[in-house]
Amino acid sequence: MAAVTITVVDIYLLKYFLLWFATRYRAVVKFSHMREHPKKHRYQIGKNSVIWDDQQERLVRIPKPTEELKWFVSGFVDGEGSFCLNIKKHARSKNGFRVDPAFYVYQHEKNRWILEVIKEMFEHGSIHRKTSPYSVLTYQIAGIKPCYEKVIPFFEEYCLATKQEVFELFSKGVTLMYNKEHLKREGMIKLVNIAYSMNLLGKGKKWEKEEILARILRD
Repeated sequence: MAAVTITVVDIYLLKYFLLWFATRYRAVVKFSHMREHPKKHRYQIGKNSVIWDDQQERLVRIPKPTEELKWFVSGFVDGEGSFCLNIKKHARSKNGFRVDPAFYVYQHEKNRWILEVIKEMFEHGSIHRKTSPYSVLTYQIAGIKPCYEKVIPFFEEYCLATKQEVFELFSKGVTLMYNKEHLKREGMIKLVNIAYSMNLLGKGKKWEKEEILARILRD
């Protein structure tokens, strides 16, 4: 039986081929995924309907904002929504931090239509895709004025069940900012305490409350 001799050049060429194959395979898989991925779908909002393309055109009628729909949205947010006072570092702020209020509703991409219905009802906000998991979409209303004028009045009238306590803290914080109380040291301290009271009932935050309060008191 003839002996097989593998040279350094052969090893180099083998490694090169495997690297090329792996890169090519990944590109093909990614392309196939994107061809089938709903990101390519086109959404159009009509006066009374949502239309989108995914191999076949589909149409969902947007119901008028009846009392039943509004109560449905309130219940839906109880399960799929959140109210946040996001604390972020901000170089231009006096104490290096700022608080951004936001209202979110999450849903899998296949149910985007319900987010479109909610967006039409609030007549404000935007829908974007989360980076992780990529298949989840987020409807968002952000900013002091939109939260104060759009979000708070709605949920004051159509009360939540499981998230009512978080909403009340959110409402208190947004109202404080709308009245510009957070521009003073005492108001900012109060706002941070509200944000971290919400934290006990929701998501974690990047910084310890004591660190932020110390920074505020130092300035």
